[in-house]
Amino acid sequence: MNKMTRKLVLSILTVVLTVVALGTTTFAWFTITNTATVQPFQAEIIADQGIEIAIGNGDPMTLEWKTTLTTLDIYNYMEATYGVDGFRFNHVTTPDGRNFYTLGTTGVGDGTVVGYLQLPIHFRSDSTSQINWTYVSLTGTQTSFTTRVAFTDSKGVSHTANSSLNVNPADAIRISITGMVGGLTATKAYENPVSATNTVLGFNENSDFRGTTEDVQGVPTYIGTNGAQNYFYRSNAILPGASDAVNTVLTQQTIESELVLDMASGQTLVSDTEYYGQVTVRIWFEGWDAEGYNALLGKKITASFRFQG
Repeated sequence: MNKMTRKLVLSILTVVLTVVALGTTTFAWFTITNTATVQPFQAEIIADQGIEIAIGNGDPMTLEWKTTLTTLDIYNYMEATYGVDGFRFNHVTTPDGRNFYTLGTTGVGDGTVVGYLQLPIHFRSDSTSQINWTYVSLTGTQTSFTTRVAFTDSKGVSHTANSSLNVNPADAIRISITGMVGGLTATKAYENPVSATNTVLGFNENSDFRGTTEDVQGVPTYIGTNGAQNYFYRSNAILPGASDAVNTVLTQQTIESELVLDMASGQTLVSDTEYYGQVTVRIWFEGWDAEGYNALLGKKITASFRFQG
């Protein structure tokens, strides 16, 4: 392998996810009869001289190291990991960006099961020992949907049944990146900032998402916090279990230069370079998000992020 001398690494990963109604499994706020799947997407990771990258699991010496990971490379990894039927999102949440749970239930494994997208990205270099997360973008096409029930949105605005509400599917998406920093596992997570269509969920610890109560046939009944929770209750007359004990990951709304990986030195026998390390990228629909309406189904989301050494 040629020695790599430049210290700059610039990697861009762009994934276009299409959310499509499928199946008969509960999918959080979307409906009680739908899941979602990743359809054909675009993805590319590009590295400048000085670093090589790979995707996959197992011995670094067996990985296919490149300066560019193409859409086909990432698709092949996803097919090998998630099967020919493809990956499907589920109604998941996480307190730390690493361990995932369906709402009110047990964990959903290591990403190889239905629930959230997990991509192991490896870096190796003879000169660069640190990887920083320097840019992120979550975008989607704003759309309008017709509400089928009266409810209160996340901005506190009341809507009547059959009125119009603007939503952006990217507002319910999260990205986390996990790597070794200072000898410890560290995770950074991102969600979109406040906008005309979005409120920030952010960090919650033992929070109560049941919202206020109203009299329902003489019984005080929790109706869900404003947004998708209230919409779900108005549509189904129930709330998901554990709505009164919610823990969500601490998120950032801007990414400028976040250290996500200290690569180990002396790795010639491990990776055929001086420095080697891995980060895990996870992308998911946050089940407790106030913007997770049915209208997200069938919409495209583009997630882009950049690494620099």
